[in-house]
Amino acid sequence: MTYLIGVDCGGTHIVGQTWTTAPEHLVQSVTGGPGNVVLDYSAAVTNLTTVLDQLTAAIPASQLGLILIGIAGIETAGRADQVQQTITQRYHANTQVISDAKLALLNGLAGADGALVIAGTGSVVYGRQAGKFLRVGGWGYVLGDEGSAYDISKRALKQVLTQTDNGQTSQLTAPLLAQLKVTDIAAAVQKFYAQDRQTNAQLAQLIAKLAEQQNSEAITVLVTSAQALAQQVVTLYQRFAESWPQRVALSGSVLQHNRLVRDTLTTTVHQSIPTIAFNDITTNNAHAVIYWHRWTQEEINS
Repeated sequence: MTYLIGVDCGGTHIVGQTWTTAPEHLVQSVTGGPGNVVLDYSAAVTNLTTVLDQLTAAIPASQLGLILIGIAGIETAGRADQVQQTITQRYHANTQVISDAKLALLNGLAGADGALVIAGTGSVVYGRQAGKFLRVGGWGYVLGDEGSAYDISKRALKQVLTQTDNGQTSQLTAPLLAQLKVTDIAAAVQKFYAQDRQTNAQLAQLIAKLAEQQNSEAITVLVTSAQALAQQVVTLYQRFAESWPQRVALSGSVLQHNRLVRDTLTTTVHQSIPTIAFNDITTNNAHAVIYWHRWTQEEINS
């Protein structure tokens, strides 16, 4: 019997799962604390090993075939090798450390070629073709993250500022001031800069609600943000070789809960690539360990 362990280390929590391969069967699932190595490396590794300790406790070491770990922020932190070495030494097992986005790509496409679009607090577009990974966007809330909740919030406040500079009052001014609990534009800007990324991103929920109420400026913000993300999908596909893969998986709170953003994204992409089929990710991304294992076995046998 061969056991595989997949771990999805997200910013809010870690999910680890143990799977068998023949037949494919979920043996155990364990949840732990935050796993973002950028925010707190020591705490993230401690939470990770706590989960792995539970998953490996009942597995004979000789039967543990692979530990696949997807970690939020690992590419930014540049500490994948460090984490991999730590886990390998602790559990004496073949260990691979990748980004949580790549983990989601493998899971969302069931190991097949294609693309993944994530739009939550941040955003990124990933692709995989013939064993190679490609990335577009995901450069953080200051330089990118188009289509994300933070991007929507930022675009909304910029709309207010643009109207203010023109001597006009935006339809978004009063709702945003009320949400930020301030009374003037200068105070709104000051508070936006002072708040953390997560708190600012929550303003997107207000914009979504206003759009549902047919607020034209809120609708424009959502559509423009979604179109920017859709362009990144098109850019990714332009980097694919011929015989483009046709599947795109969608993930993240914005794409799951905001129908206007989702519909704008898919419609805009279809204008350039009408044959693409979109699908949602319905299982935890720790399941990707199954597909990584299949992929590596195919490479060995080819």
